[in-house]
Amino acid sequence: MKTVAIIQARMGSSRLPGKVLREITNGQSVLAYMVARMKKAQKLGQICVATSEEVADQAIVEACKALEIPVFCGSETDVLDRFYKAAKTLEATTLVRLTADCPAIDPDLIDQAVSNFETGAYDYYSNALLRTYPDGLDVEVFSFKALEEAHEKVTSQRFREHVTPYLRTGFFPREMTGDFRVGHLKHKSDFSHLRWTLDTEEDLCFLQRFLPLLPEDFSWEDGLSCLMTNPDLLHYNRDIKSRTSALADLETGQDVERSNRSNLPRRYEQSNSLFERVEKIIPLASQTFSKSYQQVSKGAGPLFLDSGKGARVFDIDGNSYIDYVMGLLPNVLGYGDPDIDAAIHRQLEKGITFSLPSDLEFILAEKLVELIPSAEQVRFGKNGSDATSAAIRLARAYTGRDKVVACGYHGWHDWYIGTTTRNLGVPASVQELSLRLDFGDFEKARDLFTSEGDQIAAIILEPCGAVQPPEGYLQHLRDLCDHSGTVLIFDEIITGFRIDVRGAQHVYNVTPDLSCFGKAMANGMPISAVVGQKRVMRLMEDIFFSGTFGGETLSLAAACATIDKLTKYDVPSQISACGKLLKEKLNALFRQYGFQDNLSVYAEDWWPLLKAQGLETEDVLFKTLLRQELNANGILLNASFNLSWAHTAPEVTDETISRFEKALQTLKAAVDSKKPDTFLRGELIQPTFQVRKSS
Repeated sequence: MKTVAIIQARMGSSRLPGKVLREITNGQSVLAYMVARMKKAQKLGQICVATSEEVADQAIVEACKALEIPVFCGSETDVLDRFYKAAKTLEATTLVRLTADCPAIDPDLIDQAVSNFETGAYDYYSNALLRTYPDGLDVEVFSFKALEEAHEKVTSQRFREHVTPYLRTGFFPREMTGDFRVGHLKHKSDFSHLRWTLDTEEDLCFLQRFLPLLPEDFSWEDGLSCLMTNPDLLHYNRDIKSRTSALADLETGQDVERSNRSNLPRRYEQSNSLFERVEKIIPLASQTFSKSYQQVSKGAGPLFLDSGKGARVFDIDGNSYIDYVMGLLPNVLGYGDPDIDAAIHRQLEKGITFSLPSDLEFILAEKLVELIPSAEQVRFGKNGSDATSAAIRLARAYTGRDKVVACGYHGWHDWYIGTTTRNLGVPASVQELSLRLDFGDFEKARDLFTSEGDQIAAIILEPCGAVQPPEGYLQHLRDLCDHSGTVLIFDEIITGFRIDVRGAQHVYNVTPDLSCFGKAMANGMPISAVVGQKRVMRLMEDIFFSGTFGGETLSLAAACATIDKLTKYDVPSQISACGKLLKEKLNALFRQYGFQDNLSVYAEDWWPLLKAQGLETEDVLFKTLLRQELNANGILLNASFNLSWAHTAPEVTDETISRFEKALQTLKAAVDSKKPDTFLRGELIQPTFQVRKSS
């Protein structure tokens, strides 16, 4: 009797290409780690790898040579033939079939399956049909004689793409199988809901964090104990759905439902119904103007979202969208990032809001001081308006002056919003203390400081965004502030951690006195920061900037994890590359459909903006029709592409272009018609106000 374990492995995985040679722990590849685990099994006489003859799989051949295990190359599509010839070459009498999806395989489980196979005189024995073990511990044991019969008799191409379907007697009502004695390895408790398999990037993240926590010769029960003490690990791949079996329709005797929700017509009954109730008790039916129904063609678009994952969201009617709003920019990694969710879960076990400061406040503050040029000291808030208003109060305290100059958007508090058209409720005396400055206007800035420089406590501006600062402009403001004793404040609520993890001040090499950060700092958790020079920040001990939730620990933990991940993977550069590609492809599409004078994606690569202006159609109607059709084709977009790391996946860009094209086809029909308003299925959108110079 010779028992041989054959691992099926190839580089061409559709969901995780090259996974078999990806590093999994301690510098080991998935294949090397799995082979090391299998060598601990007592019932195996030999271990072999069966791969294909494709050029890409030569990398597996070389890896097997380094591991000093035999490798057999065969047909890529006739997997049954490949496996059979490998078994015959090795003169095996009993086969153990494993796949490279199972690096956490338990050698004791292999031995148990082989022993039960031998003592029970089975032809086929496995734990893969009636599942009770975690997904990723799959073991199949069968005789060479049974394999040989399958190789001789199976003619179905679908069955030959696999190894063991013919051996699973009676398991496929619509296909002929052999007459074999089949046995099942089952545990008394059902753990099949646990996912230890390797099929996606999320699975790899899970295993890379899970396996190092286990003893060297761990059993699968050790894995269960580890998850009980580290439940945060379950966040990494909990939302991954098991791949539908290629033979699922044969297993059930019914056709598998293959419809894609993203291709179904969208309906908004639940959104519209809920809105009627919400608007009665919540003014605007939202907490944020830019997230409200005013930004959607109400009646022909989603009004409430239910969930999100990666770059996609689902509304309460179950419709899916590629989301380019992303909560107005906080979700820099994407919805439900497993590392951030795990960090939140770990902290949740400890507590949320304490009676004294948490050490996380220092840990995060230290990270910011190390990264941000202007940061010598740090204080935390919960949103951007907290940070900008605290910075203004600090500047007034430091200079003893009252006037401030604003350039950009800086939040909802009186000192700023009084300078906009949304100034209802702001006292005139407060409005008089705030002045406006157009971004990039050298002359006006110089004139303003010449006439009122000795009265200006601070100038606050977004250092870049809709447009790049003209060459020398930021340094010009730095020089004006130095000359007049004015505090220079960079509002990096948007630019921070997106243009660069160190902020726009690093990119443009101009250091302000104070800076405000938020949004992307914690991937969706509410936190902001005022950072700056000690000479100014020390007055934080005297002004009143104090909040119960300033040291809330879930947001602090999320921020620490987010900054670490942004830095480790250089996420900002990947987002910029994605934005550049998106701009190129969409602008080419606009030209193709004759919209080059009406639609364009412009501005900086890290934050592309969409400019939309109608032909003979009025602008608001044109923009409403565009958003309506984008929604109808599964894209959520306002005026900017708020990119995340999740958007950098190639398939997201490809889907975006495809969906945009479908939207443009309807939009073109509308603008070419004599009555474009007849294409409108909902209400017109309502712009809030514009505060950023767009060109």
